[in-house]
Amino acid sequence: MPPTTMQPDIYFGSLRIAEPVIALTGLLISFLSFYAWRRLRRQRPKTPPLRYFSLFFLLLAISSVIGPFFGHAFHYWAGFPGKAACWTFIMFSQAALAQGAIEHTRPFFPARAYSLLSVLNVLALLAALVVSLAYRSFPWVEGHIAFTMIGLMAPLEAYQFFLRRSQGGRLLLWSIPISILAVLPHLAKWPPGVWFTYWDAGHLIACAGLWLIMLGAEQIAGENEPKGAEWQP
Repeated sequence: MPPTTMQPDIYFGSLRIAEPVIALTGLLISFLSFYAWRRLRRQRPKTPPLRYFSLFFLLLAISSVIGPFFGHAFHYWAGFPGKAACWTFIMFSQAALAQGAIEHTRPFFPARAYSLLSVLNVLALLAALVVSLAYRSFPWVEGHIAFTMIGLMAPLEAYQFFLRRSQGGRLLLWSIPISILAVLPHLAKWPPGVWFTYWDAGHLIACAGLWLIMLGAEQIAGENEPKGAEWQP
């Protein structure tokens, strides 16, 4: 068996668990995402933005179960397919998040602009999927996350906020620098502790960003529909 690269293995009898703390903090993201999904499902009315934000949390919850188990704890058994499954759900979840922002601003754009943004979101997803899985490269997954949050969600929600002071948009905007902050420990390979790695630090910071996205989605669900706009299912 190849040795674990980040943390010492722990054993329960003959059961080997690799990178145990990383797997545990990764599961925290799954628990939070599942909680957010359940919480958003209770919101009314069921507008398209709310549906996509709910889908974001559901897909992220799935990826955050697959990743800790097959990307870390049992990666020695699952190999790359375990990581690939996690990455796939992550990228689909990010596309859903971006589409939620697109739907949120849909009433203020002509139909052609909405279609172009939606197509761009799908093309970015397909490109990131193909390249990241073909080259087995996680930085492409991170690049897709950056594109959906900084390239799509940030300008759209900033437009919403400055146009009508959307409080949901404001919370989504605040989630972006926190999400960026979650990546910094990984890029800097900090902290160097064996039992609390840069993966763990990033996971915990990411939870704060996800909480803001959940609160933002709730605010958006309670916003008044713009006069003359028609939400399309």
